[in-house]
Amino acid sequence: MFTMIIGEEGEYGRRLRKYLETHWTGSLRLHSFTKPETLRASEEEADCYLLEEGFFHSMQEEGELPPDFPARCILISGEEREDCFCRYHPPDELIRMIEKRRALLEAAGGRGGGMVIALYSPVFEPELERIAAAGMKPGDLYLGMEDVGDPRSENRNMGDLCYFIGLRSKDMAAMVKEAAREEDGIWRVDSPGLYLDLLELMPEEYQWFFQCLKESGEYGDIYVGLGSGIFSHLPLNILFDRLLIIDSRSHRRQHFACSCLERAMQSESRRFHGICERRYREEIVDAAAQ
Repeated sequence: MFTMIIGEEGEYGRRLRKYLETHWTGSLRLHSFTKPETLRASEEEADCYLLEEGFFHSMQEEGELPPDFPARCILISGEEREDCFCRYHPPDELIRMIEKRRALLEAAGGRGGGMVIALYSPVFEPELERIAAAGMKPGDLYLGMEDVGDPRSENRNMGDLCYFIGLRSKDMAAMVKEAAREEDGIWRVDSPGLYLDLLELMPEEYQWFFQCLKESGEYGDIYVGLGSGIFSHLPLNILFDRLLIIDSRSHRRQHFACSCLERAMQSESRRFHGICERRYREEIVDAAAQ
């Protein structure tokens, strides 16, 4: 049973519900809400959320959204924009968007384990692991592939694991568990002292490594904190299901770089086919400090 939730305050939401009820192929459970607070109070969950932009922003302001919410949400806009559905277009286009999003999520979940999620800041972000932790749940894994590691760490790190990844060791998942430190059910592998160790592996070796972790069933989602040294070395579309771009409201150059990167990820030549989102570091770090 595929579940959808429509969030729209006006008549369009009612007409869209009727269209989906008559044109969706397969079993469908459909809920419609006209107020964000009513949706949050209902605690209903869906495979796909169809939300008018104002409705979505109200939910963001009034309450914390689940970590995977953007991956399951399609915004309904009054204008043509990337990754949004324009309400003036034929609704059969929306059905195709939903089916594409559904296939992407099923493919990510069908490889064994959860998603592989990359986090990247174009400016060195000392709180990248902390930012990742804000969206993680017990059972998830964080892999540090940042430019510079913590000099105080005495644990084995991703640089140590690179040798065994290159050998495609049969006990790779167990080696990761030995190297990882666990806190509140979340597993973390530290970044190497310097990113040069990470450049010794080819992209296909990283692909094998992530697939090995997913198939092991040891972890939920796998979060990968990327530094600039490794970022351009990896084929994002092959390795990652989601890309979280870490922006800043106070750092002008970082904000500009993130805008350029987001446009690049949407361009035809570099298009990222997974879920690409922009997150503001101040909102996450400040919220965690309270």
